[in-house]
Amino acid sequence: MTRFLKQARFLSGILALVVGLTLVAPPAFAAEALAAVPAQPLAAAAAAKVNAMPAAALAQAAQAMPATATAETSTPFFKTTKGVVSLVLMAGATAWLVQSRINNKVSSPGRQ
Repeated sequence: MTRFLKQARFLSGILALVVGLTLVAPPAFAAEALAAVPAQPLAAAAAAKVNAMPAAALAQAAQAMPATATAETSTPFFKTTKGVVSLVLMAGATAWLVQSRINNKVSSPGRQ
């Protein structure tokens, strides 16, 4: 019994080390990456990127917008075929669960 306890302690130590490194390593590496990136507000970085783009690219991007949007009629999920099938399956599973709980007749000595 003592031998198994020593093995269990060893394995639990290894597991604690792995979990600890999993939780500690990503924030440590993220801190190094954040230190390398200069602190610049997002709005200033976006404005600098737009100012650096040529005017022709900006004009082309403005024209790329679609002229008409497609108007799709959206129906609720449970009124579609997949929704009806899922409701039928859920109702069947619930009925089977209730029926099996009602007719559960286990005659073991531990349950009496």
